[in-house]
Amino acid sequence: MKRLGWLTLSLLLLCAIPSAGQKKTITVYTDSFSGLSESLGVGKYNSVYLGQSGISMVRSITVPAGMKVILYSKDHFEGNSLVIFDDATTQYLQSKGFAQMAQRVSLIVAEASKEELAARGRMVTIYQDNFAGASKNLPVGYYEFADFGLIANDQISSIKIPKGLKVTLYANSGFSGKSLVLSEDAVLKTKEFNDITSSLRVEEVEIAPVVVTPSAPPVVKKEVVVPEVKVEKPAPVDPDHPVVTFFQDNFSGSFKQLVPGRYDVTTLGIANNELSSVWVPEGLRLTLYENEGFKGRSLVIAEENASTDYLSAYGFDNVASSWIIEKIPQVTLYQDNFAGNSFSVRVGRCNLGDFKIENDELSSVKLMPGMWVLLFEDDSYQGKSLLITQDASTEFLQTHGFDNVTSSLVVGDSRSPLPVATLYQDDFTGRSKKLTPGEYDSPLVEIGNNALSSIEIPRGLRVTLFENNHFDGRKMILYRSEGTGFFNQHSFNDLTSSIIVEMVDPRNLVVTLYTDSFKGFAQDLPPGKYRGQDLYVSTDISSVRVPSGMRATLYEHDNFTGRSVTIDRDTDYTGFQMFDNFYHSVVVEDAFLPDITPLPVSVPVVEVPVTTPPVTEVVEVVAPVIDCGLSDKEYYLALKAIEAKAFSAEKMSMALLVTKEKCLNNEQIRGFAGSFDFEDQSLEFVKYAYELASEKSTYYTLDDIFKFMSSKDAFLQFLKSK
Repeated sequence: MKRLGWLTLSLLLLCAIPSAGQKKTITVYTDSFSGLSESLGVGKYNSVYLGQSGISMVRSITVPAGMKVILYSKDHFEGNSLVIFDDATTQYLQSKGFAQMAQRVSLIVAEASKEELAARGRMVTIYQDNFAGASKNLPVGYYEFADFGLIANDQISSIKIPKGLKVTLYANSGFSGKSLVLSEDAVLKTKEFNDITSSLRVEEVEIAPVVVTPSAPPVVKKEVVVPEVKVEKPAPVDPDHPVVTFFQDNFSGSFKQLVPGRYDVTTLGIANNELSSVWVPEGLRLTLYENEGFKGRSLVIAEENASTDYLSAYGFDNVASSWIIEKIPQVTLYQDNFAGNSFSVRVGRCNLGDFKIENDELSSVKLMPGMWVLLFEDDSYQGKSLLITQDASTEFLQTHGFDNVTSSLVVGDSRSPLPVATLYQDDFTGRSKKLTPGEYDSPLVEIGNNALSSIEIPRGLRVTLFENNHFDGRKMILYRSEGTGFFNQHSFNDLTSSIIVEMVDPRNLVVTLYTDSFKGFAQDLPPGKYRGQDLYVSTDISSVRVPSGMRATLYEHDNFTGRSVTIDRDTDYTGFQMFDNFYHSVVVEDAFLPDITPLPVSVPVVEVPVTTPPVTEVVEVVAPVIDCGLSDKEYYLALKAIEAKAFSAEKMSMALLVTKEKCLNNEQIRGFAGSFDFEDQSLEFVKYAYELASEKSTYYTLDDIFKFMSSKDAFLQFLKSK
């Protein structure tokens, strides 16, 4: 057991005081329910305690029934908080702003009170399979696919709904697209909605009391002949001012056209519960409600014509009594000043050459409230950029040097936060500066030139730091957050003068499984653990696309057991009968390595004055031999000092300290490199230790330190440069 100073020990006791006799515990993990873990009882736990337990970051949590976790985004129980009552996946925590690199969290573990459990109320249960497989309980509320627990996007196959609740399933994120309303248990295959849900809503419904009335004699209705009435056809929809058209019959009979807004039956001009069909043009979304006041069952129709048969299939023919018409969030791009060729774009990315407006011809932009647009000078979201959060005229773009300049753009809204890198003057503290993707020649006005000491980088961004202005000098390419220790280790602290922030192509952020040789059915996998039941191609994996910076470990069986292989490049098994369709579960990981320009090696020049020495007797002087090697005892003590450090940056700092001005043999270098938690750090140390090596002629034998081919290749390339 490691010895702790009395001050550290008392701090840990103050910040982690489990209740006596408490049996239930929650478990935090450094990866997706894997990696290092720690079980925690009722108490308060700050980042110091978590770090001493080996928990450098919290990426997933298991929470047993009756317990709760309050997770804070900062140390000392500060910052944004998230209350968790059941298991939280990495995807879920990331969607809520947690599970980020270098994030120092703190948390409180407690028993959930009866009031809290009662407030959660009844819950629906979603299943990945036919009432089997991965499942998740959801109380009343709105849920995106990140909230589905271990069920991936587009993977819900069945649902249990207790009496008094109803669920609206949506095909798209953001509660849009094709929808299905359910008020009882359902197998979605029978509803033609299997494996397509990306968001859903759970709500309570009023249960009408059953009223029993005495039987009455049948009422004989007199046949009424209604004279034929000519009905005027609806006016064509103006694309700039779209309206929804409501019909009393199947696209015939009385009709009414309405602009976006909230309406009840009195505004329609059609009798209550007599709506039988509707036209919803491009750009609009309609939500029908069974009762007045936007209550009762609902049905969402977006950008499509809903016939009488369509409404009947969802139980909504002659049913609606109130409705909401909304514009679907989008931006409109114009070739001139809000005129000329134009087209609208939803949340996502595009290159201008693919649409009506050619490359370098964008002159104005209109945005709906709550949206943002990043314009880029070059294709594929590269080069100079401009952020727009409100309508931008030609004059505005000219002022910012962006009229007829744009080649590509990214569109987002409140559900897709703007990707930003955050620069800090100190170790994730002090003055800071946020940068969206783009090129910045002098970005450090707020924190000072040559004052950058740490950086937060969300997944999907690549940041290049340059030593000098104008993107010159030594550079460092980073894909993840790094602290002051890392910057010191690579002699880049307080050195940055210009920066490029880029968005990584989304296709290079997922591993893709194929049922044939890079074709056939395919499934994209972001970082995470995927059992056989999570993979709809699990029995037919024939090839795998692995972008640079990612790696995948394939397992023989569907629960991460049996023979396995780790790959970090595209791999095709179709020509190998033994391995084609052999693997059935997968672990996907990020393995992006920093790319850092090494420090130049300078050789001091010593000027020797030229003089004519007097003729004297030559006396040979033998310089004393200084032994710089490490003895076995010194090596053992140095290795233990490195392994005693809890954090990666501390391990590296200690390794540099204990090997300073020493001579190392290859076995000692192999031992030191093996003490690091991550392979990229082992690689950095082996590169550093080359100058200290006493056996350079056999240095190539150290390639067996590395597990991944990308690391081996980087090591061999390094040796070639020597």
